[in-house]
Amino acid sequence: MSRPSKGARLYLKPQKGRAPRWVIRDAGREFPTGCAGDQLDEAERKLAEYIAAKWTTAKRSGPQDPAEIPIVEVLANYAAKRAPKLSSDADSVAGWIAHLNAFWRDRPLAEIKRSTCEAYVANRITQPHSSYKNSETAPRVSTETARRELETLSGAIGFWHEETPLTFRPTVWLPEKAESTRDFLIRAQAAVLLVAAMGWRRGDDGRWARISRSGRANRDHLRRFILIGLYTGTRHSAIKAVLWHESATQAWVDLEAGVLHRRGREERDQKTKRRTKVKLPPRLLAHMRRWKRLDDAKAAEDAKRQHNLPPEERDPPRYLTVVNHGGYPITGKIRKGFAACVKDAGLPEDVTPHWMRHTAATWLMQNGADIYEAAGFLGMTVKVLEDHYLHHHPDYQEGAAKAIGRSRR
Repeated sequence: MSRPSKGARLYLKPQKGRAPRWVIRDAGREFPTGCAGDQLDEAERKLAEYIAAKWTTAKRSGPQDPAEIPIVEVLANYAAKRAPKLSSDADSVAGWIAHLNAFWRDRPLAEIKRSTCEAYVANRITQPHSSYKNSETAPRVSTETARRELETLSGAIGFWHEETPLTFRPTVWLPEKAESTRDFLIRAQAAVLLVAAMGWRRGDDGRWARISRSGRANRDHLRRFILIGLYTGTRHSAIKAVLWHESATQAWVDLEAGVLHRRGREERDQKTKRRTKVKLPPRLLAHMRRWKRLDDAKAAEDAKRQHNLPPEERDPPRYLTVVNHGGYPITGKIRKGFAACVKDAGLPEDVTPHWMRHTAATWLMQNGADIYEAAGFLGMTVKVLEDHYLHHHPDYQEGAAKAIGRSRR
């Protein structure tokens, strides 16, 4: 019996007298990527494009046997065709796929079953978070993260099956979903978090000390992030993407109308992570108008400094996004900088950027906001708001509490 094909994959090929280069191996042949050994991200993108082109042009007759389709090809197809359209999760999906590829390697789809999925989770929760430099002190990957990665695998299989039917669709087993604590900050905690983002550190004695000038500059974007999160409840992935100007493909803010558009003009909303537009509260609008003046002034300085340079020697334009670091968009996660602010504020270390959304929803309910208006403002469904936040509302079960004490006439 012939060995099953390993499918298209990357190989770091040694070069005589030169640095090694990435090539794509497929069916006994090699295809150059033009990528050096330290350009793995670009090589993976080339592999995804190669697989997408291969399966777009391939002639198929009838359903495919999952035993003949490598998992890496299914994931690469998903990464090339579907992931870029997931504007709120595109960066995260790329990381999840990389971890899935590292485990499944050349295995075929037919090997996806409960036992192998359980083995994947068991393997992942022993690994350190890749975002930490020191792997020994870094926290381990959570079961929830492993579950989200397996959900991506399931989505990739479904996406493949829609275009190229399988003889049977493998079922991806998922660990039980943990119940969210939906923690939030009280207003005093939000205030000290902002103080830390402004460049202060709280000592064990409760006194505040100023951090270095460079440290303060490194937190400029965090102040903006925290304020937008607290005032609008927008998801952190969307906050990072907000542009100062109108866009068809990205979130943007209209300062004249005082409206934050959580998605581009031509982007479709998602069934789960809704991205409705939100009316900016007056205080946040005032902050954002001030930030815009500051960014415009810095952009003008850039233009003046490079005025006499030829176009090809000029730096790319900066200060296009509301939340930026030195004028450049935030491409990675902000968890490290945010965690430093949390620590300097003396808050519990489990406070994460997503708490801003929980906090906004909780504050709306505590202040007696109409549940339908609040749901639209936050980009949540009414059901989610009812299930997780309604108990904070001052009128929660008020009618029942009054009725239980009345005597029957």
